[in-house]
Amino acid sequence: MPRGENARDRILEGALELLTEYGYEGMSLQRLADRVGLHKSTLFHYFGGKEALADEVCVGICERLLKEVEPVLASHPLELEQILRVGDAKVDHFARERWTARFLLRLMVAHLDAGFGVSRNDGDHPVFQLLVLIGSWLDRARNEGVIRPIRVRQTLLNVMGVVLFHPAVVHDIGGTILAEDPWSPESLAARRRELRSFLRGALAPVA
Repeated sequence: MPRGENARDRILEGALELLTEYGYEGMSLQRLADRVGLHKSTLFHYFGGKEALADEVCVGICERLLKEVEPVLASHPLELEQILRVGDAKVDHFARERWTARFLLRLMVAHLDAGFGVSRNDGDHPVFQLLVLIGSWLDRARNEGVIRPIRVRQTLLNVMGVVLFHPAVVHDIGGTILAEDPWSPESLAARRRELRSFLRGALAPVA
């Protein structure tokens, strides 16, 4: 039986896949045990239960994203290039963690208090910290004229949706509709250019 962090990491990876495929209610611990090749009782050596496991998956994803995004948006001076660099980083991030975009997209359209260990009142949860960080940058950039006058909440949802949608759906359409490898260096470079073009069009001040 696998021991230590290898087994723990396998459980987290399997939980991410199942949460993405079936949602919180559809991810049973037995299904997870079957996915990772462990006995169900073994899961409790690493996690207190389903809710704790789902919460750790969500926290881990958002903490890794925060670690990448925070220093970019905190740099000075405030300029449009910051959010473009965040887009670049996300393309590369989701290429490395290919299930993550699908999970976050599901989380965005789900009720936040319907599983995943996230409560609407939990302002300290990394998922909220990530949204607040990007929303605060948009608000400051709007107020300082770095970007056009926007509705911050709507723009935040639009930006998050565009950033997540491509890597979330390419799993399903990559082998049928797309002829090229969607994860090749050339495809990722094209995605960065497309995302930068979208962000400039959505945010750049009108001359």
